[in-house]
Amino acid sequence: MLVEDPENEMVANGAGSPFDGTPNILLITGSLQGGGAERVISDMANYWANKCWNVTFATWCSPEVADFYSLAPGIKRAWLDVYSPNDSVFSKIKSNLGRIQKLRGLIRKTKPDIILSFLTVSNLLTITACMGLKQHVVISERNNPILENRITIPWKILRRLFYAHADTVIVQTNDLKLWIDEHCRIKSMVIPNPLREMPKLSYKRENLIVAVGNLSKQKGFDLLLRAFSRIASEFNEWRVAIVGQGNEYEKLMQLRNDLMLEHRVDFIGQSDEVEKWMAQSGLVVQPSRFEGFPNVLLEAMSMGAPVISADCEFGPSDIIQDGVNGRLVPVEDVSTLARVIAEMICQPALREQMGLEAMKVRETYKQDKIMEQWEQSIFKLQGSSKKQIG
Repeated sequence: MLVEDPENEMVANGAGSPFDGTPNILLITGSLQGGGAERVISDMANYWANKCWNVTFATWCSPEVADFYSLAPGIKRAWLDVYSPNDSVFSKIKSNLGRIQKLRGLIRKTKPDIILSFLTVSNLLTITACMGLKQHVVISERNNPILENRITIPWKILRRLFYAHADTVIVQTNDLKLWIDEHCRIKSMVIPNPLREMPKLSYKRENLIVAVGNLSKQKGFDLLLRAFSRIASEFNEWRVAIVGQGNEYEKLMQLRNDLMLEHRVDFIGQSDEVEKWMAQSGLVVQPSRFEGFPNVLLEAMSMGAPVISADCEFGPSDIIQDGVNGRLVPVEDVSTLARVIAEMICQPALREQMGLEAMKVRETYKQDKIMEQWEQSIFKLQGSSKKQIG
């Protein structure tokens, strides 16, 4: 059931409870349409809800934007969107001020102990909305801030100025920590992605190369297509499946056709059965130009898939030991990617051995273990003074 409070925010399943010894947490991100960051934060919300925490989940989008990831029934759902009639700078500023006001109203209503935000723009809006409030703010940067091209210069400037006013800043890798600490004048904390409970599926591995992710330039699926085109004639029994959707779909389809791979490469679209694709794959390839901490790679390895990844900043080299539990190749190096794919195809015993080694991530990144680190960082804030802006 949806109800509208006096501050005009839309909240599902009623208001939150005051703090009574049970943690009360508000999680915020742009949407739940799909993506690695959205997967992680929704999994975290469900994990805490299953521990009987009071959990509210808010997105900056409207209820008309459908959620791809599911939330546990006990989680209160809120939307913070404010209609913007056009794309003018003034209209965008007015819309964001409205979103900030709605978040402040939601905070007053649900009275969270901790507010947790993912992704740059969400983080900055959240920090601003919490000015003068007593709640502690934890934010997390989830991508490569050097190469991320969806963040405009004004937001990047605000990140440098405002991140220091969050109570805790979480990043996923040590390399990202070095960058954030230097450019935002803070001391961040490294917590890698938790690996959700993955199913144990038993499928015969096929002559199939699987790639998963948003169809964007960042993910480098064009590089995979070019690499596969170089070796396709040598391995007629192998094909490629690309799972995901995004704004590069038409370009990638055209490239596939230009490379005459129409009958060898399938675009699957967004799927809620990604694990099955990974469990059936002969190889999982992640050719990204940049990453934050690649969820797809972690999940593929947990399913025992032999993996090949571009050695981009940041994340893959934290997970893969080259030649042991997977392969790393230089970023945007189509020739090397093609060669390594061919080498792996030709060595089924090596693929099997790497897949077995890869499955050890189930223990290294076990959800309970990583979530304990999150909880320690959150509970440290209880009873401490909130950072104030100014």
